[in-house]
Amino acid sequence: MTEVLPQEVQLNAWTGEEAPRSALGGGAESWGARSRGLPHSQAALPFGAPPDLTRWSAPDVGYGVLLPEPEDSGMTDAEKAAGADAPPAVQELLAARPGTVVLRWRPKLEGRFLRRYYPGGPPEEPTVGLTPFGVGRGCLPKYVVIIGGPEVIPWSVQYALSTRHAVGRIPLSGEQLAHYIEALLSDWNGTTTALDRALGWTVVHGPGDITALMNTAIAQQLAARLTPPPLTGFRQLAGEEATGAALLQELSRSAPGLVATSSHGRTGPLGDPDAMRARLGLPVDASHTDVPLRELRELMPPGCIWYAQACCSAGASGDSLYTGLLPEGSSALGTVTAVAGLGTMVAPAALELLGRPHPVRAVLGHVEPTFSWTLQVDETGQKLGRRIAAALSSHLYGGQPLGLALSEYRADVGELHSQWAALHTQLARGRKEVRPAMTRLRLSALDRQSLVLLGDPTVTFPALV
Repeated sequence: MTEVLPQEVQLNAWTGEEAPRSALGGGAESWGARSRGLPHSQAALPFGAPPDLTRWSAPDVGYGVLLPEPEDSGMTDAEKAAGADAPPAVQELLAARPGTVVLRWRPKLEGRFLRRYYPGGPPEEPTVGLTPFGVGRGCLPKYVVIIGGPEVIPWSVQYALSTRHAVGRIPLSGEQLAHYIEALLSDWNGTTTALDRALGWTVVHGPGDITALMNTAIAQQLAARLTPPPLTGFRQLAGEEATGAALLQELSRSAPGLVATSSHGRTGPLGDPDAMRARLGLPVDASHTDVPLRELRELMPPGCIWYAQACCSAGASGDSLYTGLLPEGSSALGTVTAVAGLGTMVAPAALELLGRPHPVRAVLGHVEPTFSWTLQVDETGQKLGRRIAAALSSHLYGGQPLGLALSEYRADVGELHSQWAALHTQLARGRKEVRPAMTRLRLSALDRQSLVLLGDPTVTFPALV
């Protein structure tokens, strides 16, 4: 069956005036044939007895930190392998987690390779996605935490790793980095957050708005799975109840371990980059008002996990990939272009919550917007949020590390890449009718890979199931 693209697309962004929507641009069919922004093809590894992937410290699984290649050429390979140039807090992490692999990245490696140094023997550049897991020579650890923001190691590297690895990013430095690693190593000892309680906060701006689709595709599925038992409590604030004041009050009252918000993300005012940068990705409530950053910082429970389904809740990439998909002059293109103009960055709420003296465990958020027609299958109406709902319910509360809990969702992203690559081969053979399908697959892959984990991928909740 020949693919037919939707007539219209909407973003989960709020500029202060509207949620951008538009028809597709005249080049939308051909846009999908571009490979830019997609990770390279990755394949399954050879058959063998599977390791227990929940045991991140096991030698056949492995945990690693990814640092930039040091500029000081005077360092020995042994010093690079030991992370001698790492910030003091990261050196504490390395000392507390013996066997941690220190990985290196530099721009020429793009998202295809990482560099490993050894105390003896030559360095290696293992291929991402085609290298066995583990800590031995010739391997890459399954769990990887990137140290630094996307201006240090790009989002594209995280996207490429996320296809097969359990990946997080600690986008902090200095005192903020020390706060987070101290909490990580203590497993958030001393916090009173109720890890067996969860809160859902779901904004819906009417049946024709993308927030309604976000509600049915993800928020409702997650709510159905979190209803006690095994949790001792779950509260859902939806529709008109989903105000900023109600969210803050419930955070203060019940201190839930999991907070799942679904809303537009603030992307305005478009004409004021400084104000836009300061508010980027903040949840927008039922009255189209931002949830205040200061109060969110004060009341988000220490040691909780926040899943923020909203435009730019994780940050911006500094590079718009949507030229040709969205028409010139449309509000949708104007929004993504304005966000790209802010440069590569992490959203301020995520930085504040991860870097405060009593940080959250992790923030799951989106780089750039979510598009309406990547949340469901048009032909059948099937909603595509089941993997996220499972990750944040049965997998997380089953005791899986958060990075691993997302593995089924990441596998779907890899499948989209594989389907796109297969159609690209057909296009090269002259089958132009595959271009609409390639557009849908490319947009879906870009959209879904932009859900990133900010925090360490090994963080867990006590098993309840």
